[in-house]
Formats: sequence, C-alpha cells, structure tokens
Amino acid sequence: MTWFVLVVIVMAGLGYWNWQKTQDQLQVLRNSSFNITADLKGEPRLVIDSTQRQLALVSPQGYRIIPMSAIVHSEMEFDRGVQIDKNFRIELQLIMSERSAGPVVYENETLARAALEKLHSALR
Repeated sequence: MTWFVLVVIVMAGLGYWNWQKTQDQLQVLRNSSFNITADLKGEPRLVIDSTQRQLALVSPQGYRIIPMSAIVHSEMEFDRGVQIDKNFRIELQLIMSERSAGPVVYENETLARAALEKLHSALR
C-alpha cells in the first residue's frame, strides 16, 4: 500500500511539473506577440491566433508556430479497438516545405471533434 501511495504522489508531482512547464511556454509565446484567441487544449496544446492567422503547438519543451496558410488539411483520426475506439487525435497535413506537425491528442472523441470544428472555423 505504501508503494502505491508513493507512486501516486510521484505521478501527481510529474503531472504538475509538466503542466507548469507548459504554462511557462504559453507565457513565452504570449510575450512573443502571439495573441491566443482560441485554446483547443490537447497534447501538445493547440492554440490559435486569429488576428495573425497562425497557430501554435505548445509543449513543456517549447512551442512551434505554424502559419494557417501552411495547413493543407486537418482531420480527426483514431485507432479501432476491440470494444471501443481510442487514441483520438487531430492530424495536421502541412505544405511540403513545412516539417510534420505530429498529432494533437485528446482524451476522447467529443473533445477531439469539438477542437476540430473550432480549428476548421478558424481556418476559414
């Protein structure tokens, strides 16, 4: 029982540290004149600046700004499970000159669909 409590405490501490580092990166992003007009959450965190027509992927290690003009296509993908679908994510397809954005992962289908709808609205 003691080991279980210790593991839970360590995991909670790491989760908090990860959250704090992401918050720090968001602040650095804001300080670089990125105006967050929409926060689509996810992992890495997907934020939008509608005024400058760009989005950013924010993680504890840093952030990456992507111009909206570089996005060719965006869609929700998931893995089929035996009983339930899992690993819901938004995939961004970028123009050839941009390196891959990687997936933005969500906890469930509802959150992923809502984020994708907001993303599509911002891209229009």
